[in-house]
Amino acid sequence: MTEVVTSRRMRLTDRWPTMAAIAAFAGAVLVITAFGREVEFFGPVVVTMAAIYLMTYALGRPWTVWIALATLSTVMAVLHVLEYLDLLPVGPAAAMSIVAVLLWLWTLVRGRYRDTGTFSRQTAGLAGFGAVTLVCGLLAPRWGILLVGVGFLAHAFWDAYYYRRNEVVHRPYAEFCGVLDATVGPALIVSALVS
Repeated sequence: MTEVVTSRRMRLTDRWPTMAAIAAFAGAVLVITAFGREVEFFGPVVVTMAAIYLMTYALGRPWTVWIALATLSTVMAVLHVLEYLDLLPVGPAAAMSIVAVLLWLWTLVRGRYRDTGTFSRQTAGLAGFGAVTLVCGLLAPRWGILLVGVGFLAHAFWDAYYYRRNEVVHRPYAEFCGVLDATVGPALIVSALVS
């Protein structure tokens, strides 16, 4: 019996997550160069990225990462608007960290702690990325920006881990987020070094 091996050629459209990440990176560079408020804008993103994974894990279906991304990005945008209007009692970084802790509690309520390995990794990720978010706002701006950049790079490794394992989140999301983190992180570090 002859084994027939078919190989599908990689098309450019197969790399849509990478192309979307490059477009998002261009927007991030615009924000970095135009506003000079990297810690305020990008600090809360670090904990938000961990919260997106956690929310997806709590929902139990990898494709829901797109819902988690839209939901938590909207929450973060609303927090920034509330801060701008002077209606937020804490900064967006602290508020987003509180949202992330509430998501962690919701994960417990949903009984997802029974999968101890994945739950422990998600908890550790939330604690680590949350700490980066909270600490970066306490540092002098240059050091805060540097820490945020390192946080983005650390999350790129997180994305690569889950891309390879093909679990928790939809694989195209892990690709998108990994490429975005791996490009925005160095841009923030460069911004910190030249400011």
